[in-house]
Amino acid sequence: MVVDDSSTNVVLLNAVLAQHGYEVISALNAKEAYRIVNKQKPDLILLDLLMPEISGFDFLEKIKKDQKLKNIPVVIVSAVGTKENINQTRRMGAIHFISKPVNVDELLNTVGKLLS
Repeated sequence: MVVDDSSTNVVLLNAVLAQHGYEVISALNAKEAYRIVNKQKPDLILLDLLMPEISGFDFLEKIKKDQKLKNIPVVIVSAVGTKENINQTRRMGAIHFISKPVNVDELLNTVGKLLS
């Protein structure tokens, strides 16, 4: 699942992942993403941090506190790859951080490892 408020980023990530055989669900905000994950639990979430209304930090915190959702691996995909943000999201339960602009090889390697 790709969660990003930029439709350009969503289209790009979907295209790259679909081209490599992955079935992708997307959401353009955290509220929509939370509705979707409760209906069809994804195998992995690629999550942007800076989104309007509900941030990626808040979404991550919410799903990690939810017993039904807490075991879904979350990879942060964000332009704010400061050491502080990387460490904070790891403490919150994210398992990897990919900085934007996305390195496609890193993305595919990370997704491949997590879904194998």
